[in-house]
Amino acid sequence: MKKGRHSNVYFFGNLAIKIFKPGFENNMEKEYKILKRLEPHKFSPKPYLKFGRIIIMSRIRGIPLKDFLPEEVRRLAIPYLRIMFLLDSLEIMKEENHRPNKHFIVTRKGPKLIDFERSHKGRGNVTQFMAYLNRFFPGIIEFGPIYKREMKLKPIIDFISSKKR
Repeated sequence: MKKGRHSNVYFFGNLAIKIFKPGFENNMEKEYKILKRLEPHKFSPKPYLKFGRIIIMSRIRGIPLKDFLPEEVRRLAIPYLRIMFLLDSLEIMKEENHRPNKHFIVTRKGPKLIDFERSHKGRGNVTQFMAYLNRFFPGIIEFGPIYKREMKLKPIIDFISSKKR
């Protein structure tokens, strides 16, 4: 079991059962709706069922980003930026992307995200994640205003690629 501020998550085989605390029913509805919308993209848990304050979804097994060495985080930067860009394109603001340690999971099938209960309509995932990446790629934050204006990921990816050499 994992305890959270608004819910607890129980694991049974390949299932995760998220039980929201009383008063957080709206968070449950919001998370379920977003997971259904993200389902075709396969980087979030697959929602199966909701009832009361409970969501039953697929379990994401992997290693949280916080457990990776800096060089591994640098390697994962571009795949996660692509997910952040997709979220921005869908106008789903996940929040807390500047602190991705627990909600960014690396699986055998690639990078995944969990915990969408605080998500809302909007953009800013890429720029939030860039604030986190700035410790691995100093200067990346300078691309924030350009990204907000143009919504293009290529200059950011080019910057990261130039730093990996």
